[in-house]
Amino acid sequence: MLRSPLRFLLVFAFSILSAAMVGALPSRAHADEIAPELETLALHQTAHAALKELTSRLDAADKRRLTGIYVAFDPNVGDASAMAACDDDGDYVIVVSDAMLRLVTNVARALAYDEANGSRRIDEYAEFLARVQVPGRRLLPPPPGFFTAAKPAATFEDRQLDAFFFVLARELTHLRAGDLACPHPTATHERGDDEWSSKEQALATETSRSLYPGRATERDAEAIVRVLDAGRSVDGTLALLRFFERMEQEKTTHLATFSSTYLSLHPSSAMRAANVRAVAAERATTKIPR
Repeated sequence: MLRSPLRFLLVFAFSILSAAMVGALPSRAHADEIAPELETLALHQTAHAALKELTSRLDAADKRRLTGIYVAFDPNVGDASAMAACDDDGDYVIVVSDAMLRLVTNVARALAYDEANGSRRIDEYAEFLARVQVPGRRLLPPPPGFFTAAKPAATFEDRQLDAFFFVLARELTHLRAGDLACPHPTATHERGDDEWSSKEQALATETSRSLYPGRATERDAEAIVRVLDAGRSVDGTLALLRFFERMEQEKTTHLATFSSTYLSLHPSSAMRAANVRAVAAERATTKIPR
């Protein structure tokens, strides 16, 4: 179970970073009031820890083949994306954009408020982005006052981790299944590997055209089993898919122009969610082989 260590890591990171800014932030600042660059650092640390937990559960043969796999961060703050790739050294990598990390966080917080208050913040945030977000610009957070409610969002950290695990597990399944073979995997990384260059991103995007959406149902099924085996729930996953489902609806009914690379690579969110629910229900009654 990773719940306690990861929660400690996230809280510890925010505590250290906040302490360094004593006097610069209000004494009772909420998570969404923290400077974006500080929040991004904490999100990077959480993603690293989540992938480490997921890869630790691979069988021995997959661990050897995917030796040195790591998560890199595309600094793009306007396009939510996550994809399996090879870096310029030939290592296995899962690339997640900073926009995706922020989006997952916003959706997880919306879910936590919905759970506490019976609201529909997930749908409302999707509608807001679809109608207001300008393509190519920094991803907009929810508008001021969006997270004001009668009851606190006590489940936020758990839902955020649930969704993080699924985003990473979904891309890990492509690499584990051999959908993409990197030429020179090594356990040794160079300084700066976590930073994703525009050249590497261009190559990964080109490769993604043939990699996705191949075997989407099968890959989602394996990913959610890995999420559950790591001690997470499906709630964050279903919230994220609900968000993207609403985005797809907005694009159809209101001709919304904003979308994301993630949605283009992983379409049909409603069908994906139905598959996730079915696998989770089966997983609750029987052990599905990894």
